[in-house]
Amino acid sequence: MTIRKCTVDEAAAVGEFYDAVVKFMNDNNVNYTKWRYKIYPSIDYALDAARAENLFSCVDGEKILAAFVLSENPEGDYSKGAWTKNLAAGEFLVLHAFAVAPDCQRQSLGKKIVEYCANYAAENYRALRVDIVPENFPAKKFYEACGFKFVGAADLERNIPGIPQFCLYERNFQ
Repeated sequence: MTIRKCTVDEAAAVGEFYDAVVKFMNDNNVNYTKWRYKIYPSIDYALDAARAENLFSCVDGEKILAAFVLSENPEGDYSKGAWTKNLAAGEFLVLHAFAVAPDCQRQSLGKKIVEYCANYAAENYRALRVDIVPENFPAKKFYEACGFKFVGAADLERNIPGIPQFCLYERNFQ
């Protein structure tokens, strides 16, 4: 198992991975994320993240086990959050679009990847933050188990139908 930053050439495969994960969630009525098939996260999203050098994957050989984005861009108005530390842009990283292949879930892979993200962020940032759809109870429990603290909910002005607010979590380092 290897976690690596993805190149633009790998973005399409990651986008297809995201499509497969969202299709699985929809087919099994477990789409707590409210992600939309071929819309978010999508091949275009993965390509944009790879161009910005923010796209990562966890692979075993050629098989993608997980994918995520680590970015300084919160993709919304994080100033609306009641964060415990008032950090300026560039002082924190945000974990976006974190997905683990359905056949790899509940095997500690997710926790290993989040720990990788925290270690990666701690090298140059003061916090790692994540926002979660309020109904995504499994993610809330997961991030709390990974050392994140809930700091409230806020409208991040993303204008996503059906998601007026996001639950905000942080893991501070300094």
